[in-house]
This record gives sequence, C-alpha cells and structure tokens, in this order.
Amino acid sequence: MNFPRLFPRSLWLVFALVAAPAQEARAIGIWHRDYASAMAEARAEGKKLLIVFTGTDWIEICAKFYDEILGDPAFIETVSEKFALLKLEYPKDSVLPREEAAQKAVLRDAYRVRGFPTVVLTDAEGKPFGLNGYQPLGAREYGDQILGIDAVHEENLAAVKGAGTLPGEEKARALARAIPDLPGALVARFYRPEMEAVLAADPDDALKLAGPFRKLIAEADYSREIQQLARQSKWSEMITATDRHITAEALEGEALQGALLNRAGFEKRAGLDEVADATLRRILGIDATTAPGKEAARLLAGGSGEVEGTDAAPAAEPAPAPENAPARAIPVE
Repeated sequence: MNFPRLFPRSLWLVFALVAAPAQEARAIGIWHRDYASAMAEARAEGKKLLIVFTGTDWIEICAKFYDEILGDPAFIETVSEKFALLKLEYPKDSVLPREEAAQKAVLRDAYRVRGFPTVVLTDAEGKPFGLNGYQPLGAREYGDQILGIDAVHEENLAAVKGAGTLPGEEKARALARAIPDLPGALVARFYRPEMEAVLAADPDDALKLAGPFRKLIAEADYSREIQQLARQSKWSEMITATDRHITAEALEGEALQGALLNRAGFEKRAGLDEVADATLRRILGIDATTAPGKEAARLLAGGSGEVEGTDAAPAAEPAPAPENAPARAIPVE
C-alpha cells in the first residue's frame, strides 16, 4: 500500500465561504467558471467535480492542454456524464475582480495547487480523490483515464461499506481503501477521520500505517497552528512552534530541512536576518542537493524573493510552473 508524503488540514467552512456568493451559472461550453455553479450542477445531477487550475494566457502547456484535450467535444462527451467541469484561470497579470480572486485563492490553497495545469477530481462535497495534469494523449483517451481513476475510487468506496462487519486487521485494511493515494497535504487535510478510523481498527499496527498516519496528522496540526499564528504575524511564536514540531517528530533529512526553511522564513519576517542565515547554512550542511538545500543556497547567495517554505508554511506562493502530474489511482495491496 503506497501512502503519501506529508502535510495539512480539513476544510468545510472554506467551501461554505467559497460557495456562499452563488453567482449565476456561467460556463465555457459546459465548462463552469465559478465553483458555486459547478458544485450546483454536481449536486443537482449526482455528479462529481473535475477542476482544472490553469493559466492558458501565459503558459504554453496550459493552452495546449485546453486546445487539444479539454476543449475537445470528445473529451467533454466522455466525462460530462460523471463530472461537472470547472475551469479556473489564473492570468499572468493576476488582475481579477476581488471576489473572483478571493475564491480562486481559497481553492488553490485548499487543493495545494503549486503548478499549472493541475486537474483535481472531487466528490460532490469537494473532497478530492484524484489528481492529474497534462499528458500527450488523445482527448477521448484522456477522458477514459479520468474515468479509470473514478472507477478505482468507486471500487474502494464499495469495499469500505462492508468494513463494519469485518474483524480487526481486515476491517482496518478495508477502511484504508477509503484513503486515496494523494499527496500528504491533501490526505491530512481531507482524510483525517478515515486515518483515525484505520488506527482505531488496527491497535497492534499490523498494517504498519500508524507511523505514516500519525506523522501526517502531526503535520496537519503543525500547519493549522502556523496558519493561525500567521494571521496575527506572530513570527516569534511561529519559530517556537516549528522548533517544537521538529523535536516532537524527531525530523531528519529533507523533512528537517523543510521545517528549517519554514523557520528561516519566520526569522526573516521577525527581523532576525543573521539568525535566519545561520538556519539556511544549517540546511545546506544537511544536504545541498535537495529542494530545500537548493533554496537555502539561493537565498544565501542573495537570491531575490521570500523564502519558499513547505506546504505547512504560509510562505510566499511559488510562481506557478507547468506540471505533468501523473494520474493517481488508489493502490491497496
């Protein structure tokens, strides 16, 4: 069973806020442009949601994706019976009406979108179960791939329904199938109750999931605390919380580097430039070849911009770049 990387939090109020100013349905063909109208279709017609985060006016691969696949009637015919379609554009100049900009920022954060184009598949409540990106496929073939991810998801949900009658380890194994193979940022944010149910059903840790799941939950708690402190610009308390998290989780390697990169960002914000530089040198000393190591080197060399933290940190959003995310199913062995 493959289980994810790491990080943060669960989210219903966010979607309530997004959907609250329900604008009239506006579509591009049958591609909606706002979350509320797409969700209204999904709920009214018993569909799921396919969300495309994109920047077709400035990223070549995004324009190619829409021209060759997403806008093709063959793709739309293939998936529209199962999915309401939502296309969210993030223009290069970032000039959007205030309400639209706020909605898109919330959605991008909710689904931890770091690059364009990204495709997120969710249920009718906004809970994600699959990710994809541009792939050099025909429109119908790409649509079939989306349906394949959905089919695996449905299979796993069906297995979970009978979990209550199963004993111990079998029950835990069945319950684990409800947790899709998504990056930890999404798993911890949306699937914490499912993880806790698996842990409760497997107290002896026969499935060896206690370590990964508890780590994800701890990362989610750390992220939530940091985000709350960030709203009040409590940089010193964020540094303390990061140190506490590093100690409690005995972080090492790249995970430690990521947490230290967060701390360096908080130290910079607190005006502790020399301390921040010492933290960056510590990151380099662990491993200069990792992503956090390279970012630390860039900053120490006088790189412009703010520290790019991990998903747990409210650091400056990295500039979107094209991604070719593989399709994700839900492997359970």
